[in-house]
Amino acid sequence: MADRSRPGAAPHGVLRPALAVASLVPLAVAGTALALSEPHEPVPVQHQEVTAQEGARTAVCPGALQLPEDLAERTSDDDLGLVPPAEAVAVRTISLEPASSLLFGSVNPSTTLQEDDGSVRHPTIWTLDADGEVLGDDAEATDLGLAAQRQEKVTGPSRVVTAASQGGRPVADSVQSVITPSGDYRSLVVTRCSEATTSAGFLGVSTQRGDSSELVLRNDTDRPATASVQLWTAEGPAKMEGRSQVVVPAHSQERVLLGSVVADEPALGVRVDVVGSPLAMSVQATERDGLTPGGAEILTPLPDPASDLVIPGVDVAEAEPTVVIANPSGEATTATITVLGPDGPIEDATVEDLPLAPGSVITRPLPDLDEGTYAVAISAADPVQAVARAERTGKDLPGDTLGKPVDFTLTSPAPALVSHGITALPATTGPGALSLAATEEAVATVIPLGADGGAGKPIEVELDAGRTATLPAARLGVDGKPAAGISVVPDVPGAVHASWVQRAEDSDDGVLLSTLPVVPARGGTDAVTVRLSE
Repeated sequence: MADRSRPGAAPHGVLRPALAVASLVPLAVAGTALALSEPHEPVPVQHQEVTAQEGARTAVCPGALQLPEDLAERTSDDDLGLVPPAEAVAVRTISLEPASSLLFGSVNPSTTLQEDDGSVRHPTIWTLDADGEVLGDDAEATDLGLAAQRQEKVTGPSRVVTAASQGGRPVADSVQSVITPSGDYRSLVVTRCSEATTSAGFLGVSTQRGDSSELVLRNDTDRPATASVQLWTAEGPAKMEGRSQVVVPAHSQERVLLGSVVADEPALGVRVDVVGSPLAMSVQATERDGLTPGGAEILTPLPDPASDLVIPGVDVAEAEPTVVIANPSGEATTATITVLGPDGPIEDATVEDLPLAPGSVITRPLPDLDEGTYAVAISAADPVQAVARAERTGKDLPGDTLGKPVDFTLTSPAPALVSHGITALPATTGPGALSLAATEEAVATVIPLGADGGAGKPIEVELDAGRTATLPAARLGVDGKPAAGISVVPDVPGAVHASWVQRAEDSDDGVLLSTLPVVPARGGTDAVTVRLSE
């Protein structure tokens, strides 16, 4: 214990209170200062904002017909060897600024989409080959906010990337076309280049003897994908026998020969659902009757199933067309087929209450129709998918074992045009025509789009409900040259459907045939502002 009587020792009882009082003095002074100062305004929390808009549009073109790997090697006899199809396609692209007057039924140079030097902004277009190399020339453009590009002799799959002048998504379409005028794969094939997706449906392809149908799955991303495949037949969903899952590695392509899963089917339905990266999907279909060519098509995905479908551009000549309908649901339903012509519905061709079992495909011929171009309307109790098959027959081929060659097309439904629709036109020679059908009275304004970025005079087509109309390509020129594309603007939203019917001549002056629906324009959506909050 400390000696408190020792000189110099401070008593603890006196020191601690003194220190406590001294320590409170600065706090009191600080408190007085705070009380006398002005209160601070609260500082608002700053939330981060990001503006996002759709970027460039990328569409994948499947390329020319490819023979199954073993097909060309099935015979060693050169005299009986297969004559391969054409090896290259032509790709045509049209791309418009979302504010272009061509999408609103008029041809007016832009006064708002101008650069500092007075030139009018227009989209950019790049076509890339399978290795990612840019092909060919720059796009042609004028002062209408339209760019057009044509690429010839494109071998293998390709990608078309197009962007609006400010980097956003344009209103665009790309189409590939190829003619094989003679040989085993005599055909005209016109195919829309489509964007990668995670679901797709196809319909009407054959796996009968002599026919070949292949599902093509292409992955252009850095991540793998797994595709679940289901086939539909006249008897219902097919047993996939372990073939339902297809893994598609990054930057690769897988092909599924449908006849190896289900053989001897005249019309198959195909459904694909993808997990992982979206895939570019198509189906290649070729047909032969013995040694006689039966035509070819390359199909891209159908529109989603719907209760009401309209298929314009159904060509009728020597052979009667057929309608193929698939019921993708798990419930039975019924469908009614109505054939529309320039004078209205054809009563004798109407088929009512066709039964459709779950997951089944039915084929129905349309007999006794006069030569011409028709539309087929399908109304069902539940959503269905459908196509119309049309054929053109050529001249007799020389030889006792050869008959008349055939080319066929599978015409898909054309979605209703709500505000406007566009299509690029095939970069092939031959007579084509725009086929229009209306579900109610309407006027469609059709504008030819030029290969130089210009446009022709708008044409107004008056349409009565339940009737069709046809505009031949000769009326759709631009400064005396064939159009590179067309814009269709209805005055009644959703009342007009349209398809392009392309014909060409083979080496013996026979007719080859292919069709393409006019699609609703998508692009130019408003930017979206995203705010980050707690």
